Amino acid sequence: MADTPDTPPKLETLLSGEARPQNQSLALNYAAAGGENIGIELDARVVPATITALTSLLGQVMSSLPEEEWPNFQVLKTTAMGLAMNAEGELALALELEGGGQLTLGLAKGDLALLRDEIDEAMRIAGDLRH
Repeated sequence: MADTPDTPPKLETLLSGEARPQNQSLALNYAAAGGENIGIELDARVVPATITALTSLLGQVMSSLPEEEWPNFQVLKTTAMGLAMNAEGELALALELEGGGQLTLGLAKGDLALLRDEIDEAMRIAGDLRH
């Protein structure tokens, strides 16, 4: 891997993203520390490796911090959701994200009851917040 810059800008908020099929790429726009906007364009070929690297490196950061110092992660807002099933009969939760992306999460059969319980708890909390 190439050397990283000594002082790259710190990207603090993902503002938008755009698929660029004509370039076989995607573009992301971030707000950086200091208030400037910074855009990057990723060739589609590097996206899976980038996601893997980001996930691994985030795990290293999180494992080094006490829980009370964990960052308040940027929330991915959904616009729609539903169940999906692949040809093998495995269930997934398909989430449509604000901005047009989709995130599909495979569900282990043993986790369905836990998911139901978590949704029930979320409904209870949401009800409490309205009162």
